Amino acid sequence: MYQDLVGDWIVTQSWGSNADDKKACNQTVSTSYQDARLIVREIRKELKAKGFRHVARKETQLGFEFGHTLCQSAEAQ
Repeated sequence: MYQDLVGDWIVTQSWGSNADDKKACNQTVSTSYQDARLIVREIRKELKAKGFRHVARKETQLGFEFGHTLCQSAEAQ
C-alpha cells in the first residue's frame, strides 16, 4: 500500500512464480487511507482463510537526500 503523487492510495497485489514466468499483478486505487486499509484487511482475511500466515520482517527505509542535493546545486550556480 502506498500513496501516489496525486494523493490516491494504491493497494498492489502480486502473485505467481518467477521460475516458470507465470505471474500477475493487480492494483486497486482508493481515494482515502482508511479505504485502502480496509482493502488490505480483506486481502489478509482471504489469505488467512487459505492457510497463509503473516511473517514479521524488518524493513529498511532508504534515505535519499534530494532536498540537500538540490540546494547545493542551486548555490553552485
